[in-house]
Amino acid sequence: MANNSGKDEFIVALDIGTTKVLCLVADYDDDGQLRIVGVGQENCQGLNKGVISEIDATVKSIRKAKDQARAMTNCKFSSVTTGIAGNHIQSYNGNAAVNILNDEVTEEDKIKAILNASDISIPPDQEILHRIPQYFTIDGQMGIKEPIGMAGKRLEVNVHVITCSTTAKKNLTKCIENSFLDVDEFVLQPVASSYSVLTEEEKSLGVCLVDIGGGTTDIAIFTDGDIKHTAVVPVAGQNVTNDIRIGLCTSLEASEEIKKKYGSLVNDANDSEMKIPVPSVSDKPDSEIGKPILTHIITCRIDEIFKQIQDQINSSGWASKIRAGIVFTGGGSKIIGLDDYAEAKFSMPARIGSPKSIPGITNLNGLTRYSTAVGLLLYREEQLKEMPHRQKSDNPFVSYISNLWAKISTYFQKEL
Repeated sequence: MANNSGKDEFIVALDIGTTKVLCLVADYDDDGQLRIVGVGQENCQGLNKGVISEIDATVKSIRKAKDQARAMTNCKFSSVTTGIAGNHIQSYNGNAAVNILNDEVTEEDKIKAILNASDISIPPDQEILHRIPQYFTIDGQMGIKEPIGMAGKRLEVNVHVITCSTTAKKNLTKCIENSFLDVDEFVLQPVASSYSVLTEEEKSLGVCLVDIGGGTTDIAIFTDGDIKHTAVVPVAGQNVTNDIRIGLCTSLEASEEIKKKYGSLVNDANDSEMKIPVPSVSDKPDSEIGKPILTHIITCRIDEIFKQIQDQINSSGWASKIRAGIVFTGGGSKIIGLDDYAEAKFSMPARIGSPKSIPGITNLNGLTRYSTAVGLLLYREEQLKEMPHRQKSDNPFVSYISNLWAKISTYFQKEL
């Protein structure tokens, strides 16, 4: 833990989804452990399939979620780490080699190799979001995770490059800045969620993370501890809700409530006689339908989502390496029986991933819709630990100055 990660320092995660905006604020307790001190949540109508479609509506939702979280912390934070998704996301694999200048790998050698490996041809309307090193090779010795300090003549690296639409990113930035916030960093949502719901053992064995949100289903495949493939499928929870709305001839709000309360993929004989109330959209009386009808509607759409997930797994080239199975998360994963149904469909283990437990003002256990937001906090915390000026120092003078600067910064944050 960085020495100046005191209790007055805040990390803010902003998860802007197709159906909701979540804002989580965390600081550090007296033992230097992360804790959640502020939560804001607001419905959002300004996105379509994870991409901004209406700036004013999105800004309004961000501001409300931000204000809710601020009211709990009594601190006017000004910057956030935010997720990005949408079917504009693309991924590539690149590799490159550089000569090691002084027979020992330095930070400069490592960075140069990563940048060269990322120098690939991408569409003009795309920009690089992440450069994720897979492994390094020194003079033919493969599988090196951290090359700095190792001896050799030639350094090679394999990199997973994730790109996003420049326009989509600019519009997202505009919404955040119009909400009087700055962006510390954009993080691909399944990358963030992986920090929240996956174990190191799963990532090492090989696992497919599937984050079913409102507008998109985000996919990330990990093996040997590293991310190998990312993809976004433009079919998700909203499609299930809309199918229910059309199939039962009811409102969108009622369909969402029906899905949350009765949605299931389990064909239980005991449910055959169960009746589900369906609100009318006119002056006619409300109606009822049997639960098997609802289960059939949901199953048809889930089958479509699963087929697209399977297509992504097959095309990734890593299907044989997914030994730990599939982990589902996101608000769309809360349908009863989804894990068992997935095990039968994919012929591999499946589980529902909840965000890791972080102490604080709210219990997030089982709240899969918070997985990305919690992951953004953990991702940002790890990035901050690696910053040189935040490394722990045994020098008492350096520690004193560091703590003093943290207190001064917090004072001005509160006064602004």
